[in-house]
Amino acid sequence: MPFRLLIPLGLLCALLPQHHGAPGPDGSAPDPAHYSFSLTLIDALDTLLILGNVSEFQRVVEVLQDSVDFDIDVNASVFETNIRVVGGLLSAHLLSKKAGVEVEAGWPCSGPLLRMAEEAARKLLPEYNKAIRNYTRFDDWYLWVQMYKGTVSMPVFQSLEAYWPGLQSLIGDIDNAMRTFLNYYTVWKQFGGLPEFYNIPQGYTVEKREGYPLRPELIESAMYLYRATGDPTLLELGRDAVESIEKISKVECGFATIKDLRDHKLDNRMESFFLAETVKYLYLLFDPTNFIHNNGSTFDAVITPYGECILGAGGYIFNTEAHPIDPAALHCCQRLKEEQWEVEDLMREFYSLKRSRSKFQKNTVSSGPWEPPARPGTLFSPENHDQARERKPAKQKVPLLSCPSQPFTSKLALLGQVFLDSS
Repeated sequence: MPFRLLIPLGLLCALLPQHHGAPGPDGSAPDPAHYSFSLTLIDALDTLLILGNVSEFQRVVEVLQDSVDFDIDVNASVFETNIRVVGGLLSAHLLSKKAGVEVEAGWPCSGPLLRMAEEAARKLLPEYNKAIRNYTRFDDWYLWVQMYKGTVSMPVFQSLEAYWPGLQSLIGDIDNAMRTFLNYYTVWKQFGGLPEFYNIPQGYTVEKREGYPLRPELIESAMYLYRATGDPTLLELGRDAVESIEKISKVECGFATIKDLRDHKLDNRMESFFLAETVKYLYLLFDPTNFIHNNGSTFDAVITPYGECILGAGGYIFNTEAHPIDPAALHCCQRLKEEQWEVEDLMREFYSLKRSRSKFQKNTVSSGPWEPPARPGTLFSPENHDQARERKPAKQKVPLLSCPSQPFTSKLALLGQVFLDSS
């Protein structure tokens, strides 16, 4: 497997140093580097398990429980903390049992990592917001446009946009996804990585945006597309990514950000998403039997305070930082039954009111000379009305809590546009 070169990251040789720089007992000011270290530990934790390093996963869990404290006053990005810290802790919590960590009674609905995730999330809630950008397609590229005019504002490709072909593959839009992916792949082959900004008409990097911090988005798309198509071109991208990263960015104790793809100068930093996302997606691209790719053939039955639930059957959802979340846990850890009963009572009240209204309308019709209009194209007569009454089907029972079954594609909407099977 060509990816084996990336596994001995150490993970990394400096991943578990002593916590120098932590706030001292005298109340001295905290060192921001200490918290950057903690973030990297959390962000890379589920990657350890996916790579099969169970013992290191268990050790990091112990380190986090003993050392991480969110009751601090630091300037942090709400978005990045949400996807890296909250997402990383949630994923690690749900994967703890698979990693051989001794879980407490009530798992997966309770546990130390879950409580840490909740604590971090509550710190973020007052400041959370979301921004949306609009793009338009041109010759299998997606350009930046004016929101209200629809005109092109910048004819550039930004490396963060390389997730798009992977998303297209999830809704079955394979042909368009592959065409866009191949555009992005040509940029990679031109530089040995994706520059932050790429000027499409000029076919070159944009000034002051020439760097590549080992972002994962193109590799993420390759993984999803390969799962959908089995096209060997996608493995070629994976091979090129491994060779480029090994040749250009490998240093004594990690993999450095490429400051400038034109001459491959390096920066003295390594982003945590390299371990959390790039390494993970590369490994999963070359490991078709990984538990993340489970098709439901195996699973774990877990007893919770709310009954038995099934976990680990597949269908993992990656958050923005590639932390896998098992959606079955949401069903497992529903709130107390009283809340479910409250919803059921509301539904019973709704249907009871609906039946009462229907009965009232029938009584109104039968008590007066007025008759409802016939359907278009038919002539109404008392005889037709009597025949319609005779043909009236038997009343069907409506389940209190049910939804019509829909295929996956009809459930997905992007920016208000619903994708159906026929689209």
